[in-house]
Amino acid sequence: MTIEEMNEKCMEGSCLKRIGQAEDIANLIVFVISDLCPFMTGANLVVDGARSSDESTSYTCLEDLSNEVLYEILENLDGCDIYKSFSNLNNRLQTLITSSSFLLQIKLVPESKHLLEDHCQHVIIPNSHRIRSLHLHGQSLIDTFFNHCIIDSSFHRLQSIRLNGLKVEKLLIILFYLKSLPRLFTLTIFINDENYDDLHLENIYPLIFSLPTLKYSKLSTPGSAFRMNITHAMNKTFSTIEYLVIDHYCTLNELNSILHYTPQLRRLSCNRVIGSDEKFKEDLSMKLPHLKCIRFGEIWAAFDEFEVFIKEISSQLQILRIHICSKKDYLNGNLWEQLIKKYMPQLKTFDFHFDQYFGDECEIDLSDLLDEFINRFNSPFWIERKWIRELQVLSRKIFFSIHPYREEWIGRHEHMNTDTYSKQNSMEDNYISNQEKTDHRIMELTIGNNEYTTLNRRYIKRLKSAVKAIQFTHLDIDNDGMSIKMLLDILSLLPNIESLKLSFIPILQLESVFIEDTKNYQSVLAFNKLTKVKLGQVTEEQQIQFFINLCPHIEYLEVECMSNTGVPSLMKLISMNRRTRIPNLCYLCFIIPIADENMVRTLAMTIDSETVIDNYTIQRSGNKISIQWTL
Repeated sequence: MTIEEMNEKCMEGSCLKRIGQAEDIANLIVFVISDLCPFMTGANLVVDGARSSDESTSYTCLEDLSNEVLYEILENLDGCDIYKSFSNLNNRLQTLITSSSFLLQIKLVPESKHLLEDHCQHVIIPNSHRIRSLHLHGQSLIDTFFNHCIIDSSFHRLQSIRLNGLKVEKLLIILFYLKSLPRLFTLTIFINDENYDDLHLENIYPLIFSLPTLKYSKLSTPGSAFRMNITHAMNKTFSTIEYLVIDHYCTLNELNSILHYTPQLRRLSCNRVIGSDEKFKEDLSMKLPHLKCIRFGEIWAAFDEFEVFIKEISSQLQILRIHICSKKDYLNGNLWEQLIKKYMPQLKTFDFHFDQYFGDECEIDLSDLLDEFINRFNSPFWIERKWIRELQVLSRKIFFSIHPYREEWIGRHEHMNTDTYSKQNSMEDNYISNQEKTDHRIMELTIGNNEYTTLNRRYIKRLKSAVKAIQFTHLDIDNDGMSIKMLLDILSLLPNIESLKLSFIPILQLESVFIEDTKNYQSVLAFNKLTKVKLGQVTEEQQIQFFINLCPHIEYLEVECMSNTGVPSLMKLISMNRRTRIPNLCYLCFIIPIADENMVRTLAMTIDSETVIDNYTIQRSGNKISIQWTL
């Protein structure tokens, strides 16, 4: 069990009240070390060594745990809670919690304000030299805290500070004192100031950059846009920051000025970039030789301004993530190709997202816009890098994206270190190997389940204009309003679809048995090229049979079952159809609520009883069971 997993258990919200008594801590210890100490399963925990005379009851004494286990538990608890619950409880615990090698994490939230003075006097100030992290939430609490406590050089082991909801005036004072901390590596600030005119960030950033050992910094402000005027490197002291998060509006000129202070920067995240009234200043004399990763959450600036900026700082980039809002000048694949080749030669990950909103009554022909995107990102440059192009067409919005290759259909690592049953010789994973060579050519169409997607005739009409420009190869439908008729309408528009993923399977009504006689069904059956199908939340055999009949070329089938009970019968149904209706099927995957070794054996017995598959291998990983055989 990792620290992160343990921390999630400890922080599972309100299932545990703020800890105040030793008994509550004891219960929490049993809760979080169940994975670390299996011998404690079903045992009671004795905190102070007292044991019952009832020999039929199994007890584990707190003292039975090693110091290492106790420290790993206590390090995930709030320092004030530890002192309140364990102080003077017994000699061993007292020694542990007062040891100079045991560092404290202090997290104060509004609920702890009435105890704040006591915490400061009895825990924080006496142990200032042992505090590793300090998190303060809420302006009122922050004000009260600094009325009782000053962060000075006595906090010489403090590594992380998080200030949530304070005003700028208080922040400027706090930053002045933080300069005395010799090991402050992480600083996270959330400003909550209703007077936006007072948000003079040009006063805040130089103070942040003056902190001597800072490695990570994040500054968040309210959503309104404002300007800041930071001069280039006002002094010769540059920041040690390696990871910078700018969570507020800024222009590229302002970002340029900020970056003059950060020559050690390795990762940059800038969430809201807006256009500037002035021309971008091409004077970024400070180079960033270590910068490997940039993320732009939203960009509203013009492309020519962005192009000048990215040319200046991108030579070492390996990862670029960018989200564009309605700026069509970014949809130029040729320009991007030249930018990457010449100025980002080491780029490995290109995550590009573009979205465009249309009004309710807007009947725009999408084919022109889609042609601008798809055809300009269709050169061998994009395909060779295995960067997948994806499109979502919603009722009032469209999303374009280019993202790295993902093993969407089969993950090789999913089947490692699992229960395995093999009849005759084990087989090579030829199917997976073949998919790795071809899946990066996928052009995805995603139909989501959100407020913008209403599956009706208008949606079909808009989709028609999209498919005229694009030959989609993958369809991903995550919409619980999908009907069989609507599914067939959509599939009839997509003759090049090779893979289909349905998160929700339409309920097949009694009259649906006649749908196979309809013109639409016959048309889809005649031309569809579907070889890979994923079906989610299957509840009845009839649903599987429908897709078996509709997809005769299927090679890979994945089925998410709602319960374990029907899995053998589904296996039997698929086996019965394998030779007659789906002769190319060679890879089958069940996702089962509780998959275990017994289910593997049951499926093997089912396959053997049908005697239609001679050479096969069954593998289980977690809740997934895969079956592969040779044709």
